Amino acid sequence: MDISNMDAGQITVLGSAFCVMVTTHFTVQLLSQHLFYWKNPNEQKAILIIIMMAPLYATVSFVGLLNVEGSKAFFTFLEAVKECYEALVIAKFMALMYSYLKISISKNIVPDEIKGREIHHSFPVTLFQPHTVRLDHRVLKQLKHWTWQFVIIRPICSVLMVTLQSLGMYPSWNWPHTSPFPSSCASKASSSSAFGRELSLKY
Repeated sequence: MDISNMDAGQITVLGSAFCVMVTTHFTVQLLSQHLFYWKNPNEQKAILIIIMMAPLYATVSFVGLLNVEGSKAFFTFLEAVKECYEALVIAKFMALMYSYLKISISKNIVPDEIKGREIHHSFPVTLFQPHTVRLDHRVLKQLKHWTWQFVIIRPICSVLMVTLQSLGMYPSWNWPHTSPFPSSCASKASSSSAFGRELSLKY
């Protein structure tokens, strides 16, 4: 294989394939380590799901660069799968964060170390939520509901998008009203991620 005779597109595809292999290698390595040291099943199950996101994203990106017969339809399918999996990963990340911080919604347990801590929302979340809230059982429960709302709605919208594309009724340009998930859910999911980051900084 003579790289000097390849054009920019071929080199890009080759580099992407290499990145997929590297990502898969490290993912398998991490998975095997967790399976070998299986001491906290509830937390490690969530970690395994999160770890699998990397090779899936890498594969979708690689397929998107291919220009062969059927690659466009396959890429659309993989993109929908990636979006659904991303929603699951967000939920598992939230559950993992709650587990690490010893938060239990069902038992109404909120550690004193984080109870009452101020959380500052950013735009556009401030359009429908106060700029500043304090962590308590109600806020954490609401956060969990927002996250699962995102998990449920995003796959529905992804299936709808693929169906409309197969029927030739979905535009090729980016149309906000048919994006993979409603903007409100996106904002709430971003808020979930921001909460997680701020909570994790304390530890």
